[in-house]
Amino acid sequence: MITDDFRRKVKQNVAANFDRSLALYQAFEDRHHFFAALTAELAERIRLAPCSRVLDVGCGNGISARTLNARFGCRVLGVDLSEKMVEAGRGGGLGEEVRLVVGDAEQLDAVVGAAVFDYVLYNASIFIVPDVDRAIRQASACLRPGGKIAFSFYPRLAGPDDQDLLAEAFRRMGAPPPRFRVITEYEAACRALEAHCGPVTHHRWERPLDIPFLLDFFAIPAQSASLFPGLAYEARQAQVARLLGGLADWAPRGAAVVWRLAEGTKPQRADT
Repeated sequence: MITDDFRRKVKQNVAANFDRSLALYQAFEDRHHFFAALTAELAERIRLAPCSRVLDVGCGNGISARTLNARFGCRVLGVDLSEKMVEAGRGGGLGEEVRLVVGDAEQLDAVVGAAVFDYVLYNASIFIVPDVDRAIRQASACLRPGGKIAFSFYPRLAGPDDQDLLAEAFRRMGAPPPRFRVITEYEAACRALEAHCGPVTHHRWERPLDIPFLLDFFAIPAQSASLFPGLAYEARQAQVARLLGGLADWAPRGAAVVWRLAEGTKPQRADT
């Protein structure tokens, strides 16, 4: 059972980690253009209609919101727990069709009001929401009938036979895996999506296992905190280097970084 105290602590930690991550998060994106690519991939997989109204939950500093507006002409409201991320995004010249606000994925009604959206998207954020059923229920409430909720999930390092290589890396390192690699598992997020939107459609976006890319990804404080919670940043980075270094032999063997994507469509009957 999810307690109020657990939810409060998770949200405090998430906000603090992303507040500390701003500079390295943007440096990573400037180098790899990854979160923009992930946003576009999710939009294309779910066949996002141009010029739609989108609620972007866990928007960070607005990379996904800008991508949705620039590439698809969407009007976007972005919501994020991190005040520093939102502040930085607002200072980046968003334009009139993109707005970022500080808010809670589990209390969308407080920031959305009476607004109705064609899509509610979680771009690499649903897995840090502690009460995913409550969050999806709130998302569905502000979604038009026939609209879609979709998310991209935490990266999975997969061997050629779909082995969990991150678990293998911890085994090789002789260290226990973190208790909460994610706060909400993919299966739990999909159950919530199905409960409020009906059948779920699954997608996969695979990229070759790239250790330098992953080192840059986990250089973001909020990302390395998921692997080695409780350690100071410098100590976490040393452990990340050891952890990922143990997977270098998998790169030429067909291993991949897999992003799982899921979508559900709200039933046309408004009373469902």
